[in-house]
Amino acid sequence: MATQQLRFTRWDTPAAVAGSALFTESLGCGIYVLEFANGDEYVGQSVNFPVRFATHRRRWDDIVAVRFAPVLAHDLNASELEMVRARQAAGKLLRNINLLSQPIGPSALDLTVDTEVQAAWLSAEVEDAIIEIGDRPALAERRIKSRKSFEQLRVHPLYEEVVEALAVYVALVIPWPHTTEGRLWTLTALPSTNRRRDHRRLATLSIQNVEVLVLAESLEAGGSWSAFTLINTAVADSLPPELARLVDVIHDYRSAGPVHHYALGGLDVAADLLFVPEVLKAARHLALGQLRKGRAAFSRFHNDPFTDEVFIKMSDLLTPVDDAKSPGQPVG
Repeated sequence: MATQQLRFTRWDTPAAVAGSALFTESLGCGIYVLEFANGDEYVGQSVNFPVRFATHRRRWDDIVAVRFAPVLAHDLNASELEMVRARQAAGKLLRNINLLSQPIGPSALDLTVDTEVQAAWLSAEVEDAIIEIGDRPALAERRIKSRKSFEQLRVHPLYEEVVEALAVYVALVIPWPHTTEGRLWTLTALPSTNRRRDHRRLATLSIQNVEVLVLAESLEAGGSWSAFTLINTAVADSLPPELARLVDVIHDYRSAGPVHHYALGGLDVAADLLFVPEVLKAARHLALGQLRKGRAAFSRFHNDPFTDEVFIKMSDLLTPVDDAKSPGQPVG
């Protein structure tokens, strides 16, 4: 749609008057032009103009008028570009001028950084244009520190069994693990907790301050090491008799209250235990309750490269195998 065909309605926008009082008609999808006290303008598009206008007002306090023209959604990009060029040709200084050399219209970056913030960054002085990097340096430091223990664990003969047990647990018990790991739940490799000459932990998975899964080994009388698994869940309402005999109730975690504690030989028992519906439900109940309490108490000890390996293993476990396409499989 050519800009000369757009039907603009103009409103004065005194600061003391709320937007809801300015726009008496239903305004939705269209192109708008903000007018500023110093003569500048800003051209934009929106699918919900009143909401977008309120956003602009929070950023700029010198908007004196606005013009709006309804436009169909599929015409927004072209109409916005034409209006920008038309206002430039008319000699207007646009406050979004710094973005005009960039692609016009929606961008994936806009979902993370508002276009107005992008424009402000481009026009800022050098010292004001330095972007905050948040806690990224701390995450980098954590990765570097955790690399050593990960490399030590990776050469352990039980490493693959450890990773598979963790992958099964995370896949079955922890909701949205890819968005919560390192902040709401943590994984450590060869942690020093409870380490003794005859006992060592291979991996510990914690949610908040509760150790929900511990994979460890102890030294037997003959000099060999024997692996075992510790799993904590919420107290289950009922359990099959064969499991009820194996579980203890412990009160080690004040924040979680009493929990069911399983201590079982081997590293492959997590899957068998979690496939019991009553146990899985109790494990999920404890996990979600702890996740909802916020940042994990041991997040600074989270082992990122180790967790990367667990996610890769999860991908392998969750990817269905097409037997018909397996190498060497006869067809027909």
